[in-house]
Amino acid sequence: MISKRILIITSILILNFVACKQQEKIAKQKFQQIKTEEEIEKLIFNGNNEIKSIKLTKVNFKIDINNETYISGGNIAILKDSLIIISVIPLMGYEIARIYCLKEKILVINRQDKTYFYSKYERNIGQYYIKGDYNKIESILTGRAFIYEEKKQPKDLKKNILRNEGLIKYYLELKDNDFIISRQEITIREDNLLTERNDISDHKNHFELKLDYGQYETINYYVLPREIKIGASNTDNQINVHLNIGNIIINDEINTEIIIPEKYDEIIME
Repeated sequence: MISKRILIITSILILNFVACKQQEKIAKQKFQQIKTEEEIEKLIFNGNNEIKSIKLTKVNFKIDINNETYISGGNIAILKDSLIIISVIPLMGYEIARIYCLKEKILVINRQDKTYFYSKYERNIGQYYIKGDYNKIESILTGRAFIYEEKKQPKDLKKNILRNEGLIKYYLELKDNDFIISRQEITIREDNLLTERNDISDHKNHFELKLDYGQYETINYYVLPREIKIGASNTDNQINVHLNIGNIIINDEINTEIIIPEKYDEIIME
């Protein structure tokens, strides 16, 4: 039986899926014209409003937590700025769990033991070493670059942008006097604005997060990743997630209705 621990990890760390939402020709034209640091940042962190929803089907994922491995398949639906739905479907072919990532909380419906529970992002993301909320999770799942220390004032973040051999290297550093609190390095391709890597070192919390995107494919003029690797670690734990995406559908209708079966029991999370 799938454990609640695995369900929570899945809901938070099915990290990175999908989309970078930029047409290659348009991206190339824009980068030929931009000159200032501000213009580069605007393109890197562009929300790309053209995409309203994304469906990922035939997703295979492998999660390894301190050498405990869980392998499954599933589907993911993303309604931008609103909702992420993760359907966990192992090899036997039927759904054993459904996870709703809402703006303020996570809802997990476990069909194996007929239970459900709500959980807060602050509690579980903090528990598994990640600073984040719904917006950061959606950015990871949709391939958008994001700033780890986004709640800090810009004046507190030292940044540097380098362009070399078709790549943009975006560096961020947060310091408290001489103590380095965190460092972040985002590697982005100039030709299509795809995030190739996002490496984060949180020295204060002794935590590292590494995101690696691979096997891109152009779908309806948008370039999307087919493979995503995630590594998260601190002094006591190591989590690795490897995702392979079968099919990607853009701007299709998503059923957002949340139905909890009547006979399911609620588990109150402490």
